[in-house]
Amino acid sequence: MPTLRIQQLDPRDRTIAEDIHGVQIAAYEQEAKLLGVRRFPPLERTVEDVQVASQRFFGAIDDGSIVGVVSLESNEGFGSFNIASLVVMPQRQREGIGRLLLAAALGECGNVEMTVSTGARNTPALALYAEFGFVECGRHVVGSEQLELVKLCRKRTSE
Repeated sequence: MPTLRIQQLDPRDRTIAEDIHGVQIAAYEQEAKLLGVRRFPPLERTVEDVQVASQRFFGAIDDGSIVGVVSLESNEGFGSFNIASLVVMPQRQREGIGRLLLAAALGECGNVEMTVSTGARNTPALALYAEFGFVECGRHVVGSEQLELVKLCRKRTSE
């Protein structure tokens, strides 16, 4: 019986970068529909963009296949991290994979401030981040389709 595991991924490996990109494209196509936009910048990313990204990638692996990915980038000089991407294959959503990836990301970063941005109409993502203590700390509109994004922040917890 296959077991889901979270592990760090090396996007410099072309095959792994292709797998990461495949999960991202499938999830972002679904998100673009949810948000009601035709032009969605994450869909313009290439495999090469994944390979050269200055992010750490962690994958949810099930039976040898990547079914979800979270990527983290350091907010240099601020002692904090940004979740650049958190995606799960559409057919594997609602299984807790996003929750496992987010927990792994928080565990990897330690007790520091974190940020993430998502579409204001992406209620599943907003609910997931709220479960982990993220609160809204800003909004802005981007693109010709006036896509509203919500910036969420998770403060360092007292020890």
